[in-house]
Amino acid sequence: MITLLLLIPILGSLILLSIQDNSIKSQIQMKQIALTTSLINFFISLFIWYEFDSNTSQYQFVTEFNHLSFCHLNFGIDGISIYFVLLTTFVTPIALLSNYTNITRNLKFFLISFLLLETLQICAFVSLDLLLFYIFFESVLPILFIIIIIFGHGKDRFRSAFLFFLYTLAGSLPMLLCILSIYSYIGSTDFQLISLYDINLETQKILWLSHPFSKDELTSRSLNRNYSNISGEFIISKKMKWLPENKKYKSLVVYGSNLSSTVNYVYFNKIVRQMVKIPRNLNSVILGLLLSDGHLFKNNLGNTLFSFKQTIKRFDFTWTLFLKFSHFCQGYPKLDTTKINGKTFTGIYFSTRVYPCFTEWHNMFYKNNKKIVPLELYNLLDYEALAYWIMGDGTKSGTGIVLQTQSFTVKECVFIISVLMHKFDLNCNIFMQRNQPTIYINSKSIKKIQDKLIPYFPISIRYKFKLTSPAAAALIA
Repeated sequence: MITLLLLIPILGSLILLSIQDNSIKSQIQMKQIALTTSLINFFISLFIWYEFDSNTSQYQFVTEFNHLSFCHLNFGIDGISIYFVLLTTFVTPIALLSNYTNITRNLKFFLISFLLLETLQICAFVSLDLLLFYIFFESVLPILFIIIIIFGHGKDRFRSAFLFFLYTLAGSLPMLLCILSIYSYIGSTDFQLISLYDINLETQKILWLSHPFSKDELTSRSLNRNYSNISGEFIISKKMKWLPENKKYKSLVVYGSNLSSTVNYVYFNKIVRQMVKIPRNLNSVILGLLLSDGHLFKNNLGNTLFSFKQTIKRFDFTWTLFLKFSHFCQGYPKLDTTKINGKTFTGIYFSTRVYPCFTEWHNMFYKNNKKIVPLELYNLLDYEALAYWIMGDGTKSGTGIVLQTQSFTVKECVFIISVLMHKFDLNCNIFMQRNQPTIYINSKSIKKIQDKLIPYFPISIRYKFKLTSPAAAALIA
């Protein structure tokens, strides 16, 4: 739908461009084409408003264009931008009607300019990237500058056009510096990734008041505060500026010899992010969570963020997972409320920083930004990953377990079952819930593997098993 909103004014402009005659008849025809185009866009925006789900905070009607290596456009609508889109499509036909009779000179240019303005304004409002928002916002200025000069009244139109252009440009340049600062700290200008970051007050001051961008300055800014490891063996000082030569800092933050929490550390620049690796003991955890409620978000540079969300009732489990991933996180878990069918649901989630090391998982689990079941599942899945999968997305059904695999296709669920049967000798079936597939593991199979799964389960999650073996019961006791 967003694609139609953006393309229809452009198509109308191309039709106007093909009209060469400048007679009164052709002028009336051009006005009708422009007005009809703008009205079609208005009715499309009304339909989007009608279909818009106000019970969720997620972006809707998301459209992505990434077929070109140098161009990545990402558009979506939220509860704020929907009204700006409506306003734009409502005002455009009014602007055309208000000048329906008094514009006769350069009519084609006037109509095409307003249709292009409509597209650029909608692009600015629906863009899911800060830098793209800035580009589309600024692209409106040259067109308005020319419109004021050509169609303005009196000699003051030149002064008005220049003042409008200069004041607007001067006011937006600090915004560009802040966008570049956010990019230098987070490594992305994507709204969805930035929204997952907990930007503390100290960093906000840096973002809005300081704009040096050299690599040396960024690196020293990451090391500007003194940090010591748990054992107190060393302290990083301001003199240790250039990170690749600072082997002690590597052992603290990067390679896993010390996986203490880095929550509330200053933002890591791209040099640090490039060096961060995932220790092997977390691979099974990540696999199990991605098969359940874990998600990965990849930015344009190929850096990826890991996020996990559960209901507030699963706070203990989410906090346990956060402690495993706190080495990669900027902030603590946060609450999130969602309204569905008039009911409010409270969830808790945490997210990591944006790291290249998570991109390998994204390439494995996502195709066209949609989660899939990787072909490597047979080689990767072990008892620990299966345990975290059940903890994250499994529900107790009698004495068996149901894996909530609604986000996967039936074909993918058949593949999952074949892996579970051949690797773990489990008896599984597919059941449809609301026309979406789920996988049921029967009680006999659960009894067979519960001794191997229970050690990974926190006490608060062990209700999912009806323990029958003495070994499993002893673990709880």
